[in-house]
Amino acid sequence: MHYLVDYHVHTDNSFDSRAKMMDYCQKAVEIGIKEIVFTEHFDLNSEDAGLGYFNYERYSLEIEECRERFGKKLAIKKGLELGEPHLYLQEHAVFWEDKTFDFFLGSVHFVGDQLLHRDYEDDADEREVYLQYFEEVLATAQKGNFHSLGHLDVLKRYVPRTFKKFKALDYEEVVREILKAVIKRYRGIELNTSGFSQGLGEPLPTLEIIKWYKELGGKIITIGSDAHHLRQLGQDLERGLEIIKDLGFPGICTYTKGEPRIISF
Repeated sequence: MHYLVDYHVHTDNSFDSRAKMMDYCQKAVEIGIKEIVFTEHFDLNSEDAGLGYFNYERYSLEIEECRERFGKKLAIKKGLELGEPHLYLQEHAVFWEDKTFDFFLGSVHFVGDQLLHRDYEDDADEREVYLQYFEEVLATAQKGNFHSLGHLDVLKRYVPRTFKKFKALDYEEVVREILKAVIKRYRGIELNTSGFSQGLGEPLPTLEIIKWYKELGGKIITIGSDAHHLRQLGQDLERGLEIIKDLGFPGICTYTKGEPRIISF
């Protein structure tokens, strides 16, 4: 059995979850997870339903309560999932100036004022939709303040069924540019296991992209379930870790106050 960590978990400190932090910690201990990061949504897009929802004081109090109860069995870490972080550099810097976090995921949920999870026009150009998304991810990779790039190809979950099945090779040039930017800045990518259980049958990003990342020299990779419900905590972590190991990565990356550490297989 691997050293299990879940670096992408949402509680009711995120607008789209009703799960309780204490319940997650109890389950984490029960199923053998050693580290958990509560990566609550922190989005500043004016169209985002979660704008202004996150309350740092409440979140921090719950973290401390959970550490008091479970701290001897479980490393409980503070994190955020930052939406489009390249667009809000100054706002983020001001927000966390007097606060302590262990880990930031950088994710793209919006392109301009358009949410990825929306109704697309019947005549939407498939290639253009994907390219606009990947250009936004590239900007995040080049400029955003984050530690690991979240669910790199998540758009494939939301596009219309009329679109053909996503193939990374169709967007290889821009995806490789994203990966090069991540590596150049000593950041990492996330293997998000939610794709296995949410109809995709594969992780986010797809194996092809993770292979390119390794080929280009990428070493930092994190893993998370993207849990929004208690039942999702830890889902397919073992499966994801086997993929990472089989592709030749030395281990999984963890963070403490922003400092990376590779946990070897």
